Amino acid sequence: MRRTVTPPVLFILVCGLVLVSGMAEVWVELRAPRFVVHKHSAVLRCEHNVDPEALYKVVFFKNGQRIMKYVRERDPPYEIYNFTGAQINLSKLSPTSLTLETLDFTASGPYACEIALETPLYSKVSKIHELNVIVKQRYRPKIKIKHKKLLSSEHLEATCQSAGAHPAPHLTWFINNVKVDERLTVPYGTVKLQRHSHHGIQLSMTNSSLHFPLTTLQLAPNQTVEITCLSTIPSYANDGEGYADVQNHTVTVNVIGIEPAPTQLPVKIISSELNFSTRCELNRILIAILLLACHFGRVIL
Repeated sequence: MRRTVTPPVLFILVCGLVLVSGMAEVWVELRAPRFVVHKHSAVLRCEHNVDPEALYKVVFFKNGQRIMKYVRERDPPYEIYNFTGAQINLSKLSPTSLTLETLDFTASGPYACEIALETPLYSKVSKIHELNVIVKQRYRPKIKIKHKKLLSSEHLEATCQSAGAHPAPHLTWFINNVKVDERLTVPYGTVKLQRHSHHGIQLSMTNSSLHFPLTTLQLAPNQTVEITCLSTIPSYANDGEGYADVQNHTVTVNVIGIEPAPTQLPVKIISSELNFSTRCELNRILIAILLLACHFGRVIL
């Protein structure tokens, strides 16, 4: 027996398919800085492509726990939850943004946001966004060089030590503003500074060494070479943000060039006049020998 679909049911099915396909195109993203300096502030924005008139609820989370909830048409529309590590600025609240002030280290962690629609009933959660509270470096890294005057055939040896920070900085070497191949560097890891802390957090420093063959450079005689140690948090610059913290130190080394050894034996160059006179003398000797040979030939005969 063949079943028939009545127009009302068909209308509901079609509407449901349209809604499902429409919801698949909804996106939501939590945008916030990845690194925030200790005791500074950060703005968290829950961005989406839903019509504001259709937005019913927005929730911000940290470690899966609610921080703030907004529900349209409620009085009051905002609900604030217990949250340690920062202060929520109530005067800057909006349905899709949250301002955290005086961030402490406990504010570090994973954050997310969720949006919800009432008609149709639908909700979507953003991807996790990691926020880290940092302590900046107070001074530039220190470079130590074994020899500040080298032959162009020798290896450049140097060490670099960062200032204390949280987290430990990342070190990158440059020679004449060109990044050095990491295979020519030796990272010695990080060291916690026992006597240096910041509001109870132990700071850490990073050490690295460089062993660079100067023969790989096209150097003129008695040229100087610039060595730079770049100390950053994090190890790479973020798109649109750059580094959260950056310090650098540059020193110069004098390189003494070595004259290349001769590639062939010395050759004596004879002038063209000397060559002509020598040829004439040889011709006269040959003519004399021929005349003598003809004379002795007639005598024998």
